[in-house]
Amino acid sequence: MAKNDRLGDLGDIFEILVTSYSQKGGNLPGEGGLCWEPAADAYETDDRFVVQVDLAGLDPASIEVQTDDRLLLVRGVRPESSAPGKKHFHKMEINVGPFACRVPISVTVEPASARAEYRNGFLFVTFIKGAGGQGGRRQIDISR
Repeated sequence: MAKNDRLGDLGDIFEILVTSYSQKGGNLPGEGGLCWEPAADAYETDDRFVVQVDLAGLDPASIEVQTDDRLLLVRGVRPESSAPGKKHFHKMEINVGPFACRVPISVTVEPASARAEYRNGFLFVTFIKGAGGQGGRRQIDISR
């Protein structure tokens, strides 16, 4: 078998694996699962701590946001959006499949103040800075 034939076969196998993995969907990735990590910024203003996550092309209903007073966890699954059928990629940079983003909360915040909003492909999670609080992890609903 020629080298080019083997590379072609490997490319076909890779495309099949990526497509089938991204189409499984269903379960959200675990905190230690195999997944990609979206780009994120974390910054503070005078009275807020804000995390902005790049999640273009997702339905906000498919994004899970959890927090406590030390960590923000954003996770979900980005489905394959290209046309069905066999494809020969010339460039492949858009991540699909399960994702997870963990952002340490580096300032004291009030965990109960957390609000999440999805706009223009970005998820914004905002906390009020304050005395902090005890308590376990909680789910944050996303507004649009």
